[in-house]
Amino acid sequence: MTKNLVDVKDLIDAGITKSRPLKEGILKSEWDKIVGDLSKKSFVLFLKDKKVFVGVENSIWIQQLNFQKKEIIKKINELFGEEYVKDLIFKIGRKNTEDYFLEDNEEIHEEEIDLDTVKLTEEEYIKIEKELEEIEDKEIKKRTKDILEKSYKRKKYLKLHGYRKCQCGIYYSSEEPKCAICINKEVLKLEETLMKAFKNKKLLNYLQAKEKFKNLTEKEYERIKIKKLSKIKKNIDIYIKSKNLDKALELSKLYLTIDLGNTDKDYIDKRAKEFLEIMCTSKKN
Repeated sequence: MTKNLVDVKDLIDAGITKSRPLKEGILKSEWDKIVGDLSKKSFVLFLKDKKVFVGVENSIWIQQLNFQKKEIIKKINELFGEEYVKDLIFKIGRKNTEDYFLEDNEEIHEEEIDLDTVKLTEEEYIKIEKELEEIEDKEIKKRTKDILEKSYKRKKYLKLHGYRKCQCGIYYSSEEPKCAICINKEVLKLEETLMKAFKNKKLLNYLQAKEKFKNLTEKEYERIKIKKLSKIKKNIDIYIKSKNLDKALELSKLYLTIDLGNTDKDYIDKRAKEFLEIMCTSKKN
């Protein structure tokens, strides 16, 4: 068992960690013992599909956590007493983010929420008792009930104060139809799809792309297009420096095809040679 993870084994032996929310709550409370000083720069967001989603202050600390990823997963699974977690997903974010999470949220401090003012209904207490049915040990049952009651009250507080629940389970405060994490996932997926299309000389103008992605804005399309062109140009520079002009010419053709939205071979071939010549001349100067 991982060092210093006191009392957690009792919870696991009691069988209550069959519940994902309770696993998640335990993981949040023990995170500092699992990752040590890295807990100052990271925090558990949520647990889903055998993956732990972790908020990290910046990309530098993501690199540090990546170096220790296997060891962290090993410690987590030792904590749970089974091979439960398969991967860690790191997301840049801070603890004071506007998105708040369902279970035992460490981002909401006690001074910000007076849980005594939040009253649970009889139906909600029945749900809590149902989750506790399999626990026989009275002390563990009492501690677990306190965790669940706190969690239910926090969820209720967020609802009462205008927070919305995303399809992924996160509560968030903005007027967007989804939380920031889900929106970001959709943006990244769209970007990846368009990048592949550009590479294959498809969706070369906004109207074509709009037919496939109904909610795509022209501004977003241009942003992704410029990003792709920038990557291609950097690679052209690399090939010019290494004197691999055949590869540089091939990429110049792709660059112009995407930039001009033109697939006419003769025209692109002619322009690509001119484009490459200008690039080579600028490097000499």
